[in-house]
Amino acid sequence: MSAVKAAGVRVVLDHKPILHGVDLAVGSGSWHAVLGPNGAGKSTLLKAIVGILAYQGEIRVGGESVAKLPAKHRARLIAYVPQQPQLPGDMTVAEYVLLGRTPHLGYLGVESRSDRAIAESALERLDLAGFAHRRLGTMSGGERQRVVLARALAQQAGVLLLDEPTTALDLGHQQQVLDLVDELRATEGLTVISTLHDLSLAAQYADELTLLVGGAVVATGTAREVLTEQRISEHYGARVKVLDDGEGRPVIHLVRRTHQRQGE
Repeated sequence: MSAVKAAGVRVVLDHKPILHGVDLAVGSGSWHAVLGPNGAGKSTLLKAIVGILAYQGEIRVGGESVAKLPAKHRARLIAYVPQQPQLPGDMTVAEYVLLGRTPHLGYLGVESRSDRAIAESALERLDLAGFAHRRLGTMSGGERQRVVLARALAQQAGVLLLDEPTTALDLGHQQQVLDLVDELRATEGLTVISTLHDLSLAAQYADELTLLVGGAVVATGTAREVLTEQRISEHYGARVKVLDDGEGRPVIHLVRRTHQRQGE
């Protein structure tokens, strides 16, 4: 069963077509990576799925049409981590992460002890418990990125959309975040759709990949099927060598251009 299904999705922004009839099917509990060169429409696709951009076509999450869902109901189904989140500098980390519980609050909008426990657990999982009382405006880009992910985890939606989740993170925190998302996918049935610039990382973590180019799907499948040297060269304009990591997953290496020295 597909947790997320998109059919013929088209998006026009400022009278310019961005997505051209995109189809996507993401199985429940799987990780699907959306790849593509800059300007391919990756972020636009995620915004359409979460319901913050108007689109033509059909997008269903958990069998329900995204376009017909009230915002609060939609937020119970889908959590979204944007690439460049705008955070209120005066708010504390704990206060911001607790906002992830908003879709679950009752009529009075008061957080329960359970809501606070869920938010605190999200902070701990992302190594942020010691930052709970820090103001967001005092934090580095990488720290803020983890705070936004903690809020999304506190939301406890079944579908998690991640737009370049490793942006601004150092190597260790990149691995920490991706491993945590992978653990939640495996143990709690979380369905993940992410955009990633790093093709090798996408191959490591995603079950299936979709390659977007110019707002259209040019390939969908496993990492081995999608990430070929010919396809990467054609659509990214890059010289690469695709190697095997020993477990059947491709690793992509850039190949340096060779220059002939003077006199040779």
